[in-house]
Amino acid sequence: MARSQSPTDEPAIVETTAQPLRPAPRRVRLRLPGQTGNVAWNLLGLFGSAVTQWGIIALLARFGSPTMVGQYALGLAVTAPVILLASLGLRVVLVTDTSGRFAFREYLRLRTAAMVVAVTAVGVIAVMRGSGDGTVVMLIGIAKAIDGVGDIYCGRFQQLLRMRLVATSMIMNNVATLLLMAVLLSLTRDIAWTAAGSVAGSTLGSLLYCRWAARRLEPGVPSRTPRPTPPGGIRRAGTLVRIALPVGLASGLNSFSGNVPRYLLEHRSGTGALGIFAVVAYATVVTNMFFAGVAQTALPKMSELYSRGALRALSTLTSRLVLGSLVLGAGAVVGALLGGDAALRLVYGNAYAQQGHLLAILAASVGFSGALFFLNSAISATRKFGRQLAASLTTLVVNVVISLTLISAHGLTGAAWALVAALGCEAVLKVVMFRHALATPADLSATARPRA
Repeated sequence: MARSQSPTDEPAIVETTAQPLRPAPRRVRLRLPGQTGNVAWNLLGLFGSAVTQWGIIALLARFGSPTMVGQYALGLAVTAPVILLASLGLRVVLVTDTSGRFAFREYLRLRTAAMVVAVTAVGVIAVMRGSGDGTVVMLIGIAKAIDGVGDIYCGRFQQLLRMRLVATSMIMNNVATLLLMAVLLSLTRDIAWTAAGSVAGSTLGSLLYCRWAARRLEPGVPSRTPRPTPPGGIRRAGTLVRIALPVGLASGLNSFSGNVPRYLLEHRSGTGALGIFAVVAYATVVTNMFFAGVAQTALPKMSELYSRGALRALSTLTSRLVLGSLVLGAGAVVGALLGGDAALRLVYGNAYAQQGHLLAILAASVGFSGALFFLNSAISATRKFGRQLAASLTTLVVNVVISLTLISAHGLTGAAWALVAALGCEAVLKVVMFRHALATPADLSATARPRA
């Protein structure tokens, strides 16, 4: 591959002899190499991850019990905020570190140390839960911590535009986890042993494969390899923590807020009720994956419109996407009302066949989830990040109040309505934030280079 000219290259020798006149070359439209392929690999990885995660829930529901599903869902709900908080959003910081301010090994060391702290915190929670639920929580925490280490490798792959490696890691991890959990469930009928399959799958797909791929990849791109780690490692690690901490706080807070209905439902009605809720709620995973893919695809266009000052066009595009998601959500509600019981019986078995009404309520969350994906992309396009933490705190307070009120009065059905109501309130809040961002556009000229 031809090497591009850099500022450090020696200047080329220029001929001063007159040359015959030639037709002016046609303008070539530049494209990012492999852009379409990277988007396709990203969508494939998201789709494979969503399907296999749903497959794990379906496996436990079909061949286990609602209590087993509830224990697994509780493990995910408890560990997710801890792992996301400890992750510190380092992948985002790494991908956007185009100047190479920090070496990849600095990101890797900090993420690894943070995951050790996260596993310790999860261990404390597991001890508090006791030997039954606690064992499952601990195993899932270990698996997610291993995924956290693999995630920083995936950030490096993303930085180098190697999304095929990211997708391969995601698919290998989730497929291995599904197969190993299926084997262990059939052999032991024990949720703790079954959860151990998640640890093995994460070790294979997130850790071993990513390390192997990174060692093969880096020698092939010496010009993209970060410079050696400078001295003052502890001080630089502290600087990196300060940079990444706001992203980690927002991620952990959002995860905790989204799981509030699950915490309260398990506390009030037990793991069996949580298992039923988790099984029905996972029917929306594929639609969320679809919305995430479309939102990621729309973000560059949104950013372009905002940078050109085409605020009306940006508002129109966002409005159409939000409206489309709400229409899709309405269709999901109609479908759940007409065939929810039959679909649940076919996929999960008779234990869940009478939960069609619950599926219809949760189907309403599809439209609000899609609206939030698109609104978050639109807000990101405006680069107005200052109010994100305040918005997360507001959403958390609203979620807690709604969940306490509805779950205490209506149990399982109340948890479903609480989830829908919280998403609806968050969507309204994000609409207000987006309108405010459009009303106070950034001074794009401030970032322009001064004329000589």
